[in-house]
Amino acid sequence: MKIKVPGKIILLLILSLFLTTFLPSKAILAASETPHEIIKETTEALKDMDIALDSGMFRSVLKRAKGVAIFPSLTEIALLGVGGFSGEGLVLRRDFETGIWYGPAFLKISALGVGAKIGIQNVDLLLVINDSDGLDAFMKKTFKFGGTLAWTVGPLGRSVSAEIDSDLTAPIFSYSITKGLYFDAGSLQGSTIKAYTAANKTFWGEELSNRTILEEMVVNNQDVLKLCDYIENISD
Repeated sequence: MKIKVPGKIILLLILSLFLTTFLPSKAILAASETPHEIIKETTEALKDMDIALDSGMFRSVLKRAKGVAIFPSLTEIALLGVGGFSGEGLVLRRDFETGIWYGPAFLKISALGVGAKIGIQNVDLLLVINDSDGLDAFMKKTFKFGGTLAWTVGPLGRSVSAEIDSDLTAPIFSYSITKGLYFDAGSLQGSTIKAYTAANKTFWGEELSNRTILEEMVVNNQDVLKLCDYIENISD
């Protein structure tokens, strides 16, 4: 009796073998990165993105952001039409009334899908959070893009549109670059974001939920303060 194995499962098995055999060493080590390393890479990724995009619209969007989530050096891999990406990052919340930043809460992101082109690349991903619905998602232990949580690729352009306020209707804007080039992060749809509990505990010295961190924990780490200052400065 022959057992028929669905083609998609075969592709997933091949992709799994490919990941464990050929995944770059940096990606393999990513799971053991410390909060300090994530913060450092996040700052570098934001600087690279600002230079690569060189967009007045991008900076204007940041100026209006209620929060930002940054994932530096996501590893995106695709083989035989099946692809996925994974990585770590952090999220910060900004209180516009007081000007105070809260966080960071550390995160993990992953996705698996079909239709991807073959190859391996590192991607820097920035999610600009525009409203309370977007913020609430990042306060959960885990959530998935798609369904009720809308997102869209963020606007670009050297000049700032006079109608930009009316355009900010999506809870979350996404910006991403690879090798210094902007590209559409369409694969974000269906991805899962989880609280990185171990990193949060290491950084804060106790187990705190993302909601507690983003609602109550004021930024007091010097490196994170520099990151917040950089966001404030490039969005002036």
